Amino acid sequence: MAEPTEIRQRIAFHRLKAANASGMGAKAAAVSEMLLALELAPSDPSLLVGAAMVEFQADRLDDALKHAEKAGDNPTAKAVAGDIQEKRGNFAEAADAYREAVRLAPGQEEYRVTLAYDLIQHQNFQSAVELLEQSAPLFPASARIRTLLGIAQYSNSDVDEATASLVEAITADPKVESAYRSLAQIVLQSSAAPPPAVIEHLCRWNATICSALKLRVAREKDDPAMQNEAIAGLKRAPGDDPVARCELARAWEWTNRLQEARTEMEACLRFVPSPQNHYRMGLIYKRLGLNDLSQGEMDQRKRMLQKMSEESALGLKTLKAFH
Repeated sequence: MAEPTEIRQRIAFHRLKAANASGMGAKAAAVSEMLLALELAPSDPSLLVGAAMVEFQADRLDDALKHAEKAGDNPTAKAVAGDIQEKRGNFAEAADAYREAVRLAPGQEEYRVTLAYDLIQHQNFQSAVELLEQSAPLFPASARIRTLLGIAQYSNSDVDEATASLVEAITADPKVESAYRSLAQIVLQSSAAPPPAVIEHLCRWNATICSALKLRVAREKDDPAMQNEAIAGLKRAPGDDPVARCELARAWEWTNRLQEARTEMEACLRFVPSPQNHYRMGLIYKRLGLNDLSQGEMDQRKRMLQKMSEESALGLKTLKAFH
């Protein structure tokens, strides 16, 4: 098409070309088209934000930040500025920019989610909990806010509150996969059976995790039939299922089949090299009399925990389930 002559149509023309280029991965072309649009209305906040966004995608961070700042009190511009600062490693500045986005648009869930995610990612768990607890009543149907709240609470060592928040997230949206994944990761860290409501939700969601939870119930009730049923369910899972490998290790350890527990736990550790799993591996080696191997696992666990608590490490692992 030929470029139109009327200003508004020319702006729309270049914005459309920028969107097409961006969608096709042509980042330089997207920047070029967006700048042509911006030349026609240099103070237009939406064009400044659009330019900042495509420049950010093209790794032109200085230009992106300049245009985001020129957009003034625009929540999207503040969020883009936060993304830029995050990419640069300026985490405090990123959080400040995300907070500004929330302040400017308190009724938009997305900015609160972005800020909360950033706070959790950088281990500012208490601030994340406070933000999300304030946000939850404002968005009663938001499973995302409740899922992040559960992750933040768990990272902050509030396991019961975290479990309750994730059940609320599932109730708000029974299709929200991240809430199920987060809840499963939390309850599987404990050898105790979770509350019946949690078991009911997770058993409807995933058969292997259901078997893992039944294993805990069977142990507490001393129910051999249920235990055998749970173990059979874990055995039916694919060989590359980390939950099945880790939980079969637990089953064999609980039934004193230590060589089988070792085999499964070594497989589990290859899939999930977490501090807790190194600890579990160390305990199995110790029971087998393999003291050097046991000490090696405990040392590895200690090294992994030098920068954060075990709850923080598990919480950050759980955060990966959010997407």
